[in-house]
Amino acid sequence: MTPERPDRPKGTGASPHPVDLPDLRALGAHQSVILVADDEPLIRNLVTLLMQQEGYFVLSAADGHEGLELSRKYPGAIDLVITDVEMPRMNGTDLCGHLMEERPGIKMLVMSGKDISEIVRQNANMPFLPKPFNGETLKAKVQAILAAPVLESSASDGK
Repeated sequence: MTPERPDRPKGTGASPHPVDLPDLRALGAHQSVILVADDEPLIRNLVTLLMQQEGYFVLSAADGHEGLELSRKYPGAIDLVITDVEMPRMNGTDLCGHLMEERPGIKMLVMSGKDISEIVRQNANMPFLPKPFNGETLKAKVQAILAAPVLESSASDGK
């Protein structure tokens, strides 16, 4: 794993982030910011590492509740959320719902190793990545999602 830079919050672990997270864009960074939420440390750390290697800044959370807290503490834009569907305390579907309300225009990628038909039904408007997946598939999916135009969500229709 690459060493952590002192100007960045750590990218893995259960609650590694300091209370005050810098807005990367305010610091002159032009990279996309991705929030990864998965309760399986191996998957979370692997996705985090793959995204960091692609040049993305990654915020990493152990579940949906922690992901929501992290989003609320991070002052800058978050471009994409990559989340597992089934997690303790708050599942990925609920996390996505909260984030779409709080951050209109945020993009989502949900992933799961469970029954795909039920997952797709519950998350019909979100891109889906079945587990297991390889690094190239993840990278291609993330690039395609980030390159796509932002769609208006129903949460922002009434505003």
